[in-house]
Amino acid sequence: MKSRVARHHVREEIQRRILSGESKPGERLSQQSLAKELGVAQGAVRESLLELQWLGLVESVDHLGVFVGNLDASRICEAYQIRECLEGLAARLACDHAGRSDITELRSMAEKVFKLAHENKAEEMGSLDRNLHFHIIELSRNAILLRLAETYRVLGMTVRASREPQIIYEEHLQIIEAIEHNSAEEAERIARQHVAGARKMIETRAKQGTFVPNWVG
Repeated sequence: MKSRVARHHVREEIQRRILSGESKPGERLSQQSLAKELGVAQGAVRESLLELQWLGLVESVDHLGVFVGNLDASRICEAYQIRECLEGLAARLACDHAGRSDITELRSMAEKVFKLAHENKAEEMGSLDRNLHFHIIELSRNAILLRLAETYRVLGMTVRASREPQIIYEEHLQIIEAIEHNSAEEAERIARQHVAGARKMIETRAKQGTFVPNWVG
């Protein structure tokens, strides 16, 4: 149990450094140096790097070591394509499980996301927005879906929303209303449309050469 906790903290710290830009793409990650710096066994670092490789944040090169991956628009958009499918499914499944208190909480979160956007509190807004989406995934009551969602959530942490807050707010409410009325097909359609809108924004900015990933904790 202790080693599992250590591995979790090591993974979170290395992940933070990569997403914040502290560790640059192409930088070699030394297991020995990281173990010494973080005060853990090399095994914990090795296992953490394997998990981060699965997330696409690091790359292993035979006989050379492990390096920070290139977190570009293409990689992030791939994650958003998966997110579109999974969140659509989550919204559909949530229709069977969401109670009145869940709907109230989701509406409260949507209201606060909108309020934070107008107060220009980007980091707080981004964090709460992700929590809103993840709460819908939790309401799916599907353990495998939850596990898969964790993968793209990590890459989603690199993006600050730049769509109109009013549009985001209205789409949030539409998803919640569909779940409340047990409209499974509508909930899935709007949830997918919502995520696709964010992906298309990233793709457009990438083509214009103006997309820069910004870490939101």
